[in-house]
Amino acid sequence: MRTINLFAATALVLAGYAVEIGAQPILADGPEAEVTGDGLHRVEPSIMGAAWVRPDLDLSRYNRVYFMPVAIQFRDVPDRRHTIRSMETAEAFFIDESRKTQLRELFAEAFFETVGSIESYERSDEVGRDVLMVQGLLTDVISGVPPNIPGSVVSTIRWVWEANIVLELRDSMSDDVLARTADRERVDGPFDAGMEVAVTPRVIESWSQRLVARLEELTDLSGE
Repeated sequence: MRTINLFAATALVLAGYAVEIGAQPILADGPEAEVTGDGLHRVEPSIMGAAWVRPDLDLSRYNRVYFMPVAIQFRDVPDRRHTIRSMETAEAFFIDESRKTQLRELFAEAFFETVGSIESYERSDEVGRDVLMVQGLLTDVISGVPPNIPGSVVSTIRWVWEANIVLELRDSMSDDVLARTADRERVDGPFDAGMEVAVTPRVIESWSQRLVARLEELTDLSGE
């Protein structure tokens, strides 16, 4: 699924020219030459899908990384009464505060465990001229888990979670955004109705690993 729905700052507009990073034409041109509202240029999709960077991106000057707190933004899905028929056609279901809190806690724990595997940078607890700020985000999060309805027996769930998996890099001194990646993913089933509790931690761990992989890709990209 290629649909991407990010914060307002990532609204895309066209730019009709190609830009180069280093010696290679890494940024997209033609119809795919997108530029975000905060000045990031779309990377050529054949090189790296769903990534936007500053034309002068150079991550080689950063030796350390400061990992900012993760953040999750949920789509506003009304808490409504469902019938068995309406559940079959619903695009997404309401997520109560308990599940939102659980997801935030799981994401924070999984992301910070996963970043421990990064070897390209040293970890830092403070900003500095050689410090890159890294933040993992989940945006437009929706749930495919229907509510319990009296008289209804839901034996399978078609999908569990769907979200934008977003990585954002900033310079720690200027706070300028240097790069952003975005992957839209739905975790399709079918799953047994009672499997959400077991599936969700694995989903969050997988998404955290995706974010770390994107950081490594951007690091390699800026060195080309």
